[in-house]
Amino acid sequence: MMYWIISAWLMGFIGSAHCIGMCGPLALAVPSKSDTLMSKVWSGLLYNLGRVSTYCLFGATIGISQKFLIPLVLQSHISIIMGVILILISLSYFLFKNKRIVFSRQNIFYQKVSNALGVLYKNPSSLSVVGIGFLNGLLPCGLVYAALATAFASMSFYKSILFMAFFGFGTLPIMWGVVFFANYITPAIRLKMKILSPVVYAIAGTLLIIRGCGEHDLLHQIMGSTIYCSK
Repeated sequence: MMYWIISAWLMGFIGSAHCIGMCGPLALAVPSKSDTLMSKVWSGLLYNLGRVSTYCLFGATIGISQKFLIPLVLQSHISIIMGVILILISLSYFLFKNKRIVFSRQNIFYQKVSNALGVLYKNPSSLSVVGIGFLNGLLPCGLVYAALATAFASMSFYKSILFMAFFGFGTLPIMWGVVFFANYITPAIRLKMKILSPVVYAIAGTLLIIRGCGEHDLLHQIMGSTIYCSK
């Protein structure tokens, strides 16, 4: 369990540089009741807690789906397959630098989310700031998809929630720190930080393959013991 939690936190922490590149403008624009540092820090905390809440909800959904929809015998294979896919996505960033994967926001659902965000950004109340963070977590993000794929491989309802929660907490230090260093984070810096995306995908893919291989060996041991006992 501790290995799972540490992996989630590290994945979030490393990938949070990517978050600055992709979601930095949204975080920097979070409204606050005043221009004081404490007010901005409080708004930053509420925003990030809303974001983490969305990730926990995703984790719960993933946990329920894999628990009831996927047979035990297939779980290790799916983990390995998803791991390979993430590593291939990572390699695609280097092989096709000018044709990187883009997660489109041009559909009805994301348009509605964007419209709701526009309304909330006009209101500096604490509830609105939490709502901004929650809705921000719904926007398409390759890093979150990688985390969800890894949480899916946990094959446990509680582990899926824990993984997504600690993944979110891993992103919190840097994303919350945006409040303090907003003036130093230029568009050029945000662009450079996006190069960490393939690193995160590769780490997530490796974790999935390792876990899948481990589950596969465990399944063989269980089946072997069952056959032995039946004799």
